[in-house]
Amino acid sequence: MPPLPLIGSAMSRRPCVTSARVLAAVCSTGLLALQPAARAAGVPAGRSARPSGPVPGARGTPYAGVGQQGVFDIRQGTTGAQLRARAGRSAALQASAPVRDLAGQLGPQPVIDLDPLTGTPRQVGRLDGSLTGPSPASAEDIALGYVRAHAAVFGLSAADLARLGPARDYVDIEGIHHLAFVQRVGGVPLFGNGLQANVTRDGRLVNVTGSPVPGLHTPVALHAGLSVDAAIRLAKRDVGERRVAPARGDTGKPVLFHTAGGTRRAIQTVTMSAATPSLDVIDAETGRVLYRDLLSADLAGSGTDAAARKDAADVFEYFPGARGSGGRTRTVSLNRPGWLPKGSVVLFGNNVHTYSDVNDNNVADAAEEVSPVGRTGYRFPVVRTTVAGEPCMAWVCTWNPGKDLSWQRNGRRTATQSFYFVNRWHDYLAGAPIGFTEAAGNFQQVNASGRGKGGDPVHDESLDGADTQDGVPDLTHIDNANFATPPDGQSPTMQMYLWHAPGASSTQDPFIPAMGSDEADIVYHEYTHGLSHRLVTDASGNPALDSVQGGSMGEAWSDWYALDHLVNQGHITDTRKAGDINLGRYVGAGHGVRSEATDCPVGSRSAACPGAKGTSSGGYTYGDFGHIFDATGDVHAAGEIWAQTLWDLRASLGPRLTESLVTRGMELSPTYPSFLDMRNAILQADQAVNRGTHARTIWKVFAHRGMGFLAASVSGDDLHPVEDFSTPPSTHATPAPR
Repeated sequence: MPPLPLIGSAMSRRPCVTSARVLAAVCSTGLLALQPAARAAGVPAGRSARPSGPVPGARGTPYAGVGQQGVFDIRQGTTGAQLRARAGRSAALQASAPVRDLAGQLGPQPVIDLDPLTGTPRQVGRLDGSLTGPSPASAEDIALGYVRAHAAVFGLSAADLARLGPARDYVDIEGIHHLAFVQRVGGVPLFGNGLQANVTRDGRLVNVTGSPVPGLHTPVALHAGLSVDAAIRLAKRDVGERRVAPARGDTGKPVLFHTAGGTRRAIQTVTMSAATPSLDVIDAETGRVLYRDLLSADLAGSGTDAAARKDAADVFEYFPGARGSGGRTRTVSLNRPGWLPKGSVVLFGNNVHTYSDVNDNNVADAAEEVSPVGRTGYRFPVVRTTVAGEPCMAWVCTWNPGKDLSWQRNGRRTATQSFYFVNRWHDYLAGAPIGFTEAAGNFQQVNASGRGKGGDPVHDESLDGADTQDGVPDLTHIDNANFATPPDGQSPTMQMYLWHAPGASSTQDPFIPAMGSDEADIVYHEYTHGLSHRLVTDASGNPALDSVQGGSMGEAWSDWYALDHLVNQGHITDTRKAGDINLGRYVGAGHGVRSEATDCPVGSRSAACPGAKGTSSGGYTYGDFGHIFDATGDVHAAGEIWAQTLWDLRASLGPRLTESLVTRGMELSPTYPSFLDMRNAILQADQAVNRGTHARTIWKVFAHRGMGFLAASVSGDDLHPVEDFSTPPSTHATPAPR
């Protein structure tokens, strides 16, 4: 039997590491990955072998600049010995007779991955077909029937299955049922673990994921359990927040949490009011932090009478001064379904509430709301500034970092622009072929369909922190943007910053004095973090993307969806020459914010494709992952590998099909994925939607980038995955096992 395509658990949590920023060293997963002025051609280097030590993920790594701790999961162990023991147990589980028997039944391309903590499958699937053939039975019966039929692998007794309660069953725009079952004891849900399954419209089971806990039982009752308010305070204090009292957006609930030492009673908290929003699980007896996920991911139709209406707005489609129609203002009506209700006096609709939040208190103060003016509505003109030493003739500068409160002159206009971009992106992602609908967990105050949870419009802070240092932003509110995504039913927060640090020269800070809210791809990048964090979740709907490779893909998706759309709309021209596709072209004065262009092919000698330290020039491959991440400690840099791979896929399959498969792949993904997990999910999406019609092309694209059939990654936190450039012996689908 050929080797399994994927071995090992991808549940390790990544530490936060300090990375270089303009004028400041803060640990950030921001839009900014590398300073454009510091880019240099990479030099050839050999591929690193897999290290013998453990992958990162232990508690205790400082989250420099913003708090005490980074992401953390006690289930993964806190010492090297514990991590090595997990790896050994994982290998033993993979070699067990029931697993090998099932792998034999699944044919030449099985995917079976056992969680060493629970001993149950993290994922079971195939890359060349489905787990079962078509069936008229209900999706739930198909999924649970398969688990019962393979009890020796899933390890769940009848009592265990009885404790599974349906948590989610939504149907995407391709007709695939996405089911989630949460384990409960005494009415209290188990955090993280559970069962998830995906079933096609004709009743084929695509895969099963989730790492359920066998023999789950109620922990010993506590004499005095921790209160929700106390847990929120502990969670905030542990990340270094100065104000720890519960505030707007902070929530908590009792959960169970399974560890190597047994099941604990705990409180799950979400602290959206914090400077560093996080989802934490706090031990209800000891007050110890058991788990933390940092929720913030950083960037680093017009009517003829619109001009005479109070809901009229003058907006750009790309950025001020961009070539073509995307750089010229046009007048639109903001009164569209879900946008701005008639008679509104602030920018608050069903999809988003936009306000400036210049003091960074995460509250829409009265002076930070944006209202229409007379009969002109939201038609605010662009006010250009001239800043000594900056290219403000070639590019539209909109504030002066050397002048207090200079951003006020464009404040209302950039808020209106951000409101427009967010609503436009909401509607685009909701439509085919992407389908980020109410059922899928999109962001809306009211869900008219009754699916999803509603109550979660985006809180859009268009000039966040602009007045945090005597009329200008401090260095933690410059050259960046971020989007913090809690579970469905709680509003995310998008924070858009000013660009170019006060007091910095163009050499020290190469970005122009501009507003991030004015550039479409920056806004779209941030919002797309919400898409990926709502689609890659555990059984309870908690975001589950924060492995190192998962976080890298999160940044790549955010780049890719934005750039793909702008090319589709004609605002970016993609020629055969490398270097056309760059994120942040406006704020970067034409250079973008990544180490090289997204359309760099492997082996390119273009100046637009210099590579990075420790890599060859030309487009990146999977073997570059450790070189890029180790050099920068930044998921944005490592994410360029994934973004370039998806750009290749787009060139091979066309944008519309690629948008569909990439989105469906997120919905089919296991938790805390590696690049190979997501490659597999895209292949499974093609099987689910197209019966594997495009498998050969998909394999060819991924193999060309080093993610071939024999590529390997210990987990989503493996910094040195092994690349391979081969395709499978056969890409023809085989019949599904009975």
